[in-house]
Amino acid sequence: MLLPVYNGKQYLQDAVESILNQNFRDFELLIVDDGSTDGSASIIQGYKDSRIRLIENTIRLKLSGALNRGIREEKGKYIARMDADDISLPERLERQVGFMEKHQDIGLCGTWVEKFGKGVSAINKYPGSSEKIQAYTLFDCPFAHPSVMFRKELFLKHSLTYDGDYYPTEDYELWARAIEHFPAANLLTVLLKYRVHADSMT
Repeated sequence: MLLPVYNGKQYLQDAVESILNQNFRDFELLIVDDGSTDGSASIIQGYKDSRIRLIENTIRLKLSGALNRGIREEKGKYIARMDADDISLPERLERQVGFMEKHQDIGLCGTWVEKFGKGVSAINKYPGSSEKIQAYTLFDCPFAHPSVMFRKELFLKHSLTYDGDYYPTEDYELWARAIEHFPAANLLTVLLKYRVHADSMT
């Protein structure tokens, strides 16, 4: 699990604990603190769970740079994304890992998400099959960024990294390149709660 954080103290504990409380237990939670000044790192250091590994950037790399460093540093077969203000449902990793293990051709897998906070309550639904995802990508981003899981081996093989020149749509641009190399899918169920607040970006 790859979670970047920059001054995310307000919601970070909720995000971290939603991962630690997953039904699927065999994972590494790699947190990349991108030069936070609000004490985010101290919250992470307060956990005594061996599955948590903290990397602290001495120079801020911004989101794309922090994610690319995390991809290089991650030790797992799969890399699941997570943001510091969202909440993964307890069955998220179990469902996504199970799907990826069963479908060895799939290189990238997202889920539906439930938006909450700031007077918002809605479910964002995304296309399920690889064919529908390819068509959808022509018009809009086909994945909820903090819901995705992908095979590290394939991303390294095809040199798939985030390009900061496309900020704030670097994820959309990355997915558009990724689906040229391998099939992708979305699980047609909500497995992540996507927090909307004054400082969030969509």
